Amino acid sequence: LNSLRQCLREAEAERDCLEEVLKELGVSKSADDDILDFPGTNRLLSRRSRTTDAEMSPVQAENSSWEQVNDVERLCRQVEELTAHNAELVLKVQMLEMFEKDDTDFHDSGLDVVPVTVYDSLKREFEKLQEQYTRATKRSNTAEDPRSENSPDVVDEVESKDVDEGLAEDKVKNKEKQKSLEQQLARAHSELEKLRKEMQPRETELSSNMQDFMTARVQELETELASKELAWKEGLNESDEIQQLKQRVEELEESLQAKEKEAQDMSESVERLKTRIEELESAQEQGTGARCVEEGEEDALNRFRVRVAELEAELSKSVPREHLDEVQVTLSLQVEQLDRERSDIALRLNQALLDLERLCPPPHTDKDDSDEDDNKEDQSDDYKPSSALEISHRRTLSTVQEELEVTDVDALDGSCAEKEGCVQDAASLSKHQEELSAIKQQLAETETKLEAERALCEQAHAELARLKSNLQDAQHGMISREEHEQIRAELQRSLEESQRAVIAACEALSVKELELKELQSQKAVELDMMPKEEHEAQRLSLQAEINTLSACLADLTRKHEKTCTEVFQVQREALFNKSERQAAEAQLLTVQQQLADLQAQSSHIQQLHQDIQQSKGIIKEKDHKITELSKDVFRLKEALGALTPPMGLSTCTTSSGVPGQQLALQNRVSALTQQLQDWERKHRTVVATYRSHLLAAVQ
Repeated sequence: LNSLRQCLREAEAERDCLEEVLKELGVSKSADDDILDFPGTNRLLSRRSRTTDAEMSPVQAENSSWEQVNDVERLCRQVEELTAHNAELVLKVQMLEMFEKDDTDFHDSGLDVVPVTVYDSLKREFEKLQEQYTRATKRSNTAEDPRSENSPDVVDEVESKDVDEGLAEDKVKNKEKQKSLEQQLARAHSELEKLRKEMQPRETELSSNMQDFMTARVQELETELASKELAWKEGLNESDEIQQLKQRVEELEESLQAKEKEAQDMSESVERLKTRIEELESAQEQGTGARCVEEGEEDALNRFRVRVAELEAELSKSVPREHLDEVQVTLSLQVEQLDRERSDIALRLNQALLDLERLCPPPHTDKDDSDEDDNKEDQSDDYKPSSALEISHRRTLSTVQEELEVTDVDALDGSCAEKEGCVQDAASLSKHQEELSAIKQQLAETETKLEAERALCEQAHAELARLKSNLQDAQHGMISREEHEQIRAELQRSLEESQRAVIAACEALSVKELELKELQSQKAVELDMMPKEEHEAQRLSLQAEINTLSACLADLTRKHEKTCTEVFQVQREALFNKSERQAAEAQLLTVQQQLADLQAQSSHIQQLHQDIQQSKGIIKEKDHKITELSKDVFRLKEALGALTPPMGLSTCTTSSGVPGQQLALQNRVSALTQQLQDWERKHRTVVATYRSHLLAAVQ
């Protein structure tokens, strides 16, 4: 990996060198073109050289220009190919890093092959360029030798010699650059061949290491499978014990339910007998029941007392409920523990299956040379036994998994049946208790509902306070609109100033160019000949002026771009703050709406609670009036009993009584009974309304 990284760095350095060479070639070409643009450059060239240029065939000039263009294009193509090769090297480095992270992905990545065809094509193109360059140099030498001998003037000969020397120096530089490029290409080619040779033994070592690792992993999985099979067999035995325990629990629950039913019946009968005994005792105390009690009733009373004693004895002998609950809890804990163990075993088995699938060798394609194909065939021969082992292990694992699924389905069916039986038995037990505690549960539910609504109101208030605090914090962190407008105005002013400066610089540059052109035309008209030193000095001064103006222009453009980016960033921040504020306001509105809904609900619930309290007060008043009326009726009955004549008196005494008083008393008794019936009917209506209010509050 380090060697590949070093090769990548060297290739990038070579690419940079080639780019610099191309830039230098372009700069030299543009400099030659710029030299011809200045006034007086044509006079620097000799008449003889111009005549020789004129005498040269246009076909040769076009060929030389096209050759130069082709050279530049070929160099550009070489640079592009080198960049593509560098990208391939980067991808290979990333693949090697992934291989170091996970050894199992080695076969997926495939063998890394260096593309040598790219370098062969580059070498051929470079040889063609070299041949073209040698032909061009030969042509230039043959064209320059005879023409330099026939010069008419001494000054023209000196100037032509200077030009020839410059051309020779350029040719030497180009040759040196071409040689350096050829050396760099050869060095890169040799390094890539070395890397390829180094990678082959590493790949063979890694393949052998992977085979050893796979065999060791398969052996580990075999041992784990054997241990899991033993654990599964033990789990089957434990499942039998679980079923026995479940059956025992069911039997105990059934017996408990039967005893609870008997105890409930006994308690009801005991209560009825106690009420009957109290009624009889009260009747005996009053003296009126002695006449009504007959011999059959006395015998029934004695039988009831004997039955009560027997039921109390049976209740004392019955098993306490706490002991049975403890046994049930312990059995349920054991069942849950065994279920957890089974689920852990199933999870471990699934993990082993996943490991085995992950470690099985992937399909390996044949995309390399003949040597690599031979190596792959050897590797496939080595993998054949391991694949057979994996197939056998998969079959055994699939059979074990199917058996575990069957046992899980049976256990689930049994548990569902047990739950259904328990639910059916518990329904009959809890029916009476639910009917008895319905009113209490309704009251408790209304109270819990009120508490829940209060908690929701408090939570909504807390959420509203939190949102308000968040909104205040966001408002503190945000910039005000006035500051934003000020910053924007300042940036706009700076942008306009920079634009004005750029425009002024462009105008100054255009003025300078016009002045330069005027000076060039004036000097061309005034001077027929110009010394070389003055021309060079003027060219350098003008070039320096151009460089300063271009630097100033670049600085102004950079400032303009900076201000534009700042304005864009400020606008983005303003939009982001605006969106955050809108989102916070929308959330605040939703929370306020929720709070209003909750307040309306709480007011409605409070109104219902007040109605319930009022109905409770009315019921209490009705009960009080009913008790008073019952007392009045009882007193009237006593008075009637006192007014009735004794058994031994004659009818004459009865007739001698006052008939008017008896009729008045009878009328009063009938009126009171009618009033009592009315009060009972009203009481029923009040109870019905009270129950409807309770149901509405619960809903």
